[in-house]
Amino acid sequence: MLPGTVCALVVGGGPAGLSAATWLGRYRRPTLVVDAGEQRNLAADRAHGLLGRDPTTPRQLLADARAGLAQYPHVRLHHGCVTALRRDEDGVFRAEVDGREVAAERVVLTTGVRDRLPDLDGLAAHYGTDVHHCPACDGPTARDRAVVVLGSGAQLPGYAAELLDWAAPVRLVLDPAEPGIDDGQRAALADHGVEVLEGTAVALTGEPGDLRGVRLADGRTVPAAKVFFSYAHLPAGDLARQLGCALDHEGLITVDGFQLTSVDGVYAAGDVTPGLQLVPIAVGEGAAAGVACATSLRGRPALGGAPAPGPPTRRFAPG
Repeated sequence: MLPGTVCALVVGGGPAGLSAATWLGRYRRPTLVVDAGEQRNLAADRAHGLLGRDPTTPRQLLADARAGLAQYPHVRLHHGCVTALRRDEDGVFRAEVDGREVAAERVVLTTGVRDRLPDLDGLAAHYGTDVHHCPACDGPTARDRAVVVLGSGAQLPGYAAELLDWAAPVRLVLDPAEPGIDDGQRAALADHGVEVLEGTAVALTGEPGDLRGVRLADGRTVPAAKVFFSYAHLPAGDLARQLGCALDHEGLITVDGFQLTSVDGVYAAGDVTPGLQLVPIAVGEGAAAGVACATSLRGRPALGGAPAPGPPTRRFAPG
């Protein structure tokens, strides 16, 4: 059964959310984590760059983090969805969790983003093995190998250029039906040895783990051992909008140095906030949000319970 009231509601059970919950548990704040199980990197074979466990698998990372929460009896993990979230006049947050209402003193949003995937025959088999969305995460696996970059928009040349730290050659395939790049960007790519091709990518050739190329609609095949793509990534869900949190031009949640949003009592961490979208950063932001959230509850009577020990911590106020 879901608890009727908690001190903190963490929405999202990825690295950021589980990190926040870990620290809320360490501060002994009754916490509910609601996890829809749709973490962005679950398709990846490996998660890289994590201190002390490089590499691991995304599923093993999540399994270990969930197991670690067992030592904190104040934290409960629920597999489900938060479909609505509001703040009452008394400052209490009311969440609809799988059709039931849960009241919380604080909210931590770690709902992540969703990537727009390329429309390619064979993508499901190759995604996470030799097709990737994150150069920083998976670029080192492409060292000295041919890479094709797919995507759209003005950010694409910079995205492709990131792969020059590892891959060779790097080729950018531009779909004429997608937003393109300007002549200055084309010249800059040429200066760095990135070939720009025009065409619509339709299929991957080769077996998973042995990618051979990208086939275009006109019949050409562009050689590639790896494919990276960047079309768009959008915040998952609209809970931040429901609460009135300030968003940036990409729809990401703006936060201060303590991961506090523009709405008092609401924190956010991970890919749903601006900045680098890396698992180690999500873990760190989640820890910061968890500590800030837990500390903000000092001296405040919990819903249906006694106040947490200690004086209030004023520095965790908005702004």
